[in-house]
Amino acid sequence: MPSSSALRPPARRTGLWIAALVVAGVLFLAVYEYFVRTESGQFLDNVMRMTADHFEHPLPYLNPQNRWIAVVVMAPPAVLFIAIVLAGRKYLAGLIALGTVLAANISTQILKYGMLDRPDLVGNPSYWINNSLPSGHATMAASAVVAVFLVASPRARPAVGVFGALWGGGWGAYLFIEAWHRPSDMIAAYLVAAIWGLVGGWLIFRAVPRDNTVITDAEPDVAPAAGVCWFLGVIVSLGGALCLVFAGGWTGLARSMDDPTLWAWAAGALLSFGPAMLTAAVGINFFAAETGRRMRGAEVPAAHSPRVVYPIPPELRELYERV
Repeated sequence: MPSSSALRPPARRTGLWIAALVVAGVLFLAVYEYFVRTESGQFLDNVMRMTADHFEHPLPYLNPQNRWIAVVVMAPPAVLFIAIVLAGRKYLAGLIALGTVLAANISTQILKYGMLDRPDLVGNPSYWINNSLPSGHATMAASAVVAVFLVASPRARPAVGVFGALWGGGWGAYLFIEAWHRPSDMIAAYLVAAIWGLVGGWLIFRAVPRDNTVITDAEPDVAPAAGVCWFLGVIVSLGGALCLVFAGGWTGLARSMDDPTLWAWAAGALLSFGPAMLTAAVGINFFAAETGRRMRGAEVPAAHSPRVVYPIPPELRELYERV
């Protein structure tokens, strides 16, 4: 039987959460600096988006002027979110998760229109010059499923992560083939949602430890869900990179600007989807590792160790009281 020293509260390694935030932030900056502020990055993004403008697809057309698209993107996760919060009476966790959704979407708009610029390095068409990173609609989809992930129980969280990644990544690919965004816009949106998901996750784990602690001899099986996300994320992302090679490398991609190739189109669709699965894989493993542990029948470990009170020797009590 495990000893009490083996028990731990949720999110006990705050430094690890800070490190994860730093890594996600660095990845976001790397995506922006390469795909927006270098000629090669802009060229790759533009070639893929050009093919999305050129090729048709069988899915319904998305009208950019239709405001109801945002409702369609967020409504299914929102319904599931409300059901989980009400059924489990997770009101505090729900408020924090809602805060992460608002923060992710507000920060996306601030980043896109107020902080990040897009210099024209490769002769963009006039309607492509304005910065579009991160994608607002991809942020909506990703942040909505992150909210469901945060309020889900430790046992349900892995499955929610898989379906959430399929939902968010599916919308990312859809936005690409509709030529609304470049692949880098979706990748940046996933990272914004992940950053705020880490902030909200730490707060929820600390604020509601009982809902985020599992019994040591009945821990949920995380491996299948994480394995699915890792497998799809690696295969799809690697497939997208290989499609750029099959398109003929830099020379073939340059020709594709005048004679679009399906290889570049497939690369854009895959690279708009695969990173969502990779982000979910990391999230599933990370949150499972930081979930609290307790023995069956034991109390939930406290987030902070109890204050130690040392007895005052009788011969020193008078001096202590004077102080």
